[in-house]
Amino acid sequence: MLLALDIGNSTINIGFFINEQLHIQTLTTYPLRSPEKYASILSEFFPEIFVERAALGVIISSVVGGHAGVLADACKRFMPEDLIVLTHKTATGLVFDIPRPEELGTDRIANAVAAYEVCKHPVAALDFGTATTISVVGKNANYLGGAIMPGVGLMNECLGRETSKLPVVSLSPPESALGADTSECIQSGLFYGTAGAVERLLQEMEKETGLGLKVVATGGYAGMVSRFLSREHILDKNLTLKGLKIIFLRNKIA
Repeated sequence: MLLALDIGNSTINIGFFINEQLHIQTLTTYPLRSPEKYASILSEFFPEIFVERAALGVIISSVVGGHAGVLADACKRFMPEDLIVLTHKTATGLVFDIPRPEELGTDRIANAVAAYEVCKHPVAALDFGTATTISVVGKNANYLGGAIMPGVGLMNECLGRETSKLPVVSLSPPESALGADTSECIQSGLFYGTAGAVERLLQEMEKETGLGLKVVATGGYAGMVSRFLSREHILDKNLTLKGLKIIFLRNKIA
């Protein structure tokens, strides 16, 4: 059994792997709870944890300062030894061909590991979450870089907050790129615009690297945005958690 926690800017995804099965629960990232509260929540989500503690390992990825330590304290209450907090120094199987790997979000590391494992080929992992990110891995599992832009939800909120007449709209995929009213125009910009921006970035990245990239998409908005991608791709909403499992197992073997 393995407990994998992906702490994002908006949501904490908690994955409990039992053999090949994955059970998932989610929490809001804020407010930050106490270690005691998180331990109580985990015991309610996954009572099996307390039945076979000896078989359990834990791996945590966090892009939110302070959360990883609190969640680690909570998990140590029932699994004090086999616990990994992911950093760029963790054995992942990737080679970082970037100057400051310590700045790389650990969710992007997990995405890159899982995407490369699936494709065994130069690949771009797309994560449509609070931010939309692209993470590119080359021929020999070398992490080459990527791109970051605001996610569709963040853009929607920003338009509503920073303009006097534009509303926050329902995040429903538009039926047409040509919006007939304000809400449809915003939806078109959010979905067609995000997909178009990502495809342009991928084209430029392929030109710069000379690689033909396969594409794997994940993230909370991936199911909606990916339908607007013209490029062939794999959709895996659990890519980050699967990457964390791969990393944990590689460190157990090591």
